[in-house]
Amino acid sequence: MQKVYFPGELIRHKNELQSGIGTYVKDDKIYASMQGSLTINEQLISIFPSHQQDPELKIGSIIIGQVNCIREDRIFVRILKINGVKVNNYIEGVLRKQNIRLHEIDLLEMNKCYLPGDIIKARMISYGDSLKLYLSTAEDELGVLFAKHQETQKLMIPLSWDEMLCVESGLKEKRKVAKPNFNQLV
Repeated sequence: MQKVYFPGELIRHKNELQSGIGTYVKDDKIYASMQGSLTINEQLISIFPSHQQDPELKIGSIIIGQVNCIREDRIFVRILKINGVKVNNYIEGVLRKQNIRLHEIDLLEMNKCYLPGDIIKARMISYGDSLKLYLSTAEDELGVLFAKHQETQKLMIPLSWDEMLCVESGLKEKRKVAKPNFNQLV
């Protein structure tokens, strides 16, 4: 991975080199005038903008996402993090009904598992078409991490594998809850 220089950062003493695009000279030293990567071409030092790339996507990656839309047989999720690294671009995941849980799939009601706005933890299981990835929450550790109660709009916490509790009102709502990992909270 190439070093990224920031505005005002010293690149090197001028010596035989000339200041090019994205650089300036002060006191016989060349500095970066923009954020980017260094290029030296025929005695000319330049900085070109670096484009932040999203973390590497591979099957098995753990994602954190926000539920956008629910259909009868699938849920659309905006991916926010991949393996704990923030995503810079818009990437959409699809969570199909058969990948929500391992048992009683035919009895599953989508709106009792997830609702728009829920923050979920899922696993990438395959590459879809275009910018969509196929996801699964069919493991105990995967499912809703955070949600707001539909009526009160207040934070809910996990109560069981299929219920969350509003911390202010005590009201409960059905969800496919991710098994909490209390070791991560310490």
